[in-house]
Amino acid sequence: MKVYPVAAGVLVLMACANLIGCSQADGRLPPAVTGAIARDFNEGDAVRVAANYTDDAQILAPHHAAIDGKPDIVAFSKANIDKYLSYGNDSKGSRVRGEVAVEQGVYLVRNVRVGANVEAGKYIRVWKRTGGKWKLYRDMYSSDHESNAVVSLSPESGQELSAK
Repeated sequence: MKVYPVAAGVLVLMACANLIGCSQADGRLPPAVTGAIARDFNEGDAVRVAANYTDDAQILAPHHAAIDGKPDIVAFSKANIDKYLSYGNDSKGSRVRGEVAVEQGVYLVRNVRVGANVEAGKYIRVWKRTGGKWKLYRDMYSSDHESNAVVSLSPESGQELSAK
């Protein structure tokens, strides 16, 4: 019978792919993980927001220096949490490989007092499994709204780069 050599060959190829990292990703991040930041932000708890990050995490926010580590993440969260703002995110996909995961999605910030969306954008996050729990290692996002800053390279101004 030729079934056994074919089956054995398939098993060997699968094992080789697994050993060299060519197999499919290990899975996806659960919604409880990807929605934790929004949950804690909307509950007004900056310390719990920061607890979702690794000790050496960074938030890479637009038009802002990198926010490094939990103390700065707590301060950044406190500065942005407002009882009239609601933050929501929709994970469009994630890939887990061992102890690291990458997630991509969209977010929406809404002023609940007036019922208006104030910002929408996209994000990409890098997660690490630390102590059996998923924690954010890098969090980068950008708004879909046009910036009010105008950049010009004007030789007449004497400046190489200026924001108006």
